[in-house]
Amino acid sequence: MLKKQPPSAGPTSRRYSAEQKAGAARMVRTLRTELGTEHGVIQGVAS
Repeated sequence: MLKKQPPSAGPTSRRYSAEQKAGAARMVRTLRTELGTEHGVIQGVAS
């Protein structure tokens, strides 16, 4: 029987520093407020 390995964080979770993640979250919140919508905000910040 094969052992199940616990899910790993994987390489994508270590791609950005905590400061970069916090900055992106601030940008999303700010743009949502300024634009008055949630549509497309995350994609806009991510690109």
